[in-house]
Amino acid sequence: MRAWSTDHPKAKLMTRKRAAILAAAKASFLENGYAGTSMEAIAKSANVSIMTLYRHARNKDDLFRAVISNACEPADDVERDALEGILAMPMEQALVESALHMQATLIEKDSVALLRVVLAEAPRFPRLAELAYGGFVGRLESAIAWALSRMEKTADLTEEERCRLGSLFVERIVGPELLRALLGLPGPTDVDQRLRAERARDDLLREINKI
Repeated sequence: MRAWSTDHPKAKLMTRKRAAILAAAKASFLENGYAGTSMEAIAKSANVSIMTLYRHARNKDDLFRAVISNACEPADDVERDALEGILAMPMEQALVESALHMQATLIEKDSVALLRVVLAEAPRFPRLAELAYGGFVGRLESAIAWALSRMEKTADLTEEERCRLGSLFVERIVGPELLRALLGLPGPTDVDQRLRAERARDDLLREINKI
């Protein structure tokens, strides 16, 4: 889905419209599923013309990918400031807090609901699985790789090394608790999440020390 640079003459307006489109698309996907959602219905719900909608998103797949990726983005300025605060922490603490944030994102109610849409409709639309994986797991891997580029100890690593470390870190985060959430079973406790976050940190630090 297209993003608008801050120097665009209508950047604020386009950003507001993008937010309205994403909200309308998310609501429709959750209520009607992928098959039951149309571009026309999203445009109507977002109160934009169909031409404006296609200016923001190429097609329904593009919108679905954006909705999933958006679930991994800060929701508002408060959350953005909180994430910036995490990056300012010592590396060991920042990794634990990042892992806790990621776990919370993955088992958040709407995230689980979107994944259930994928599970229900992937037999008819196989590409949804790839879109969901890239939107959730791929997005989190990229976020950690970017965070490592901001940390003194790992800033000089190659992009390939940071991406590998990001994949390793997220692999340690995505555990059976996500499957429990998808099945409607009780998710991990706060203690469970912190233990997983600390293990992910320790494994990542060991890998960094090997480089």
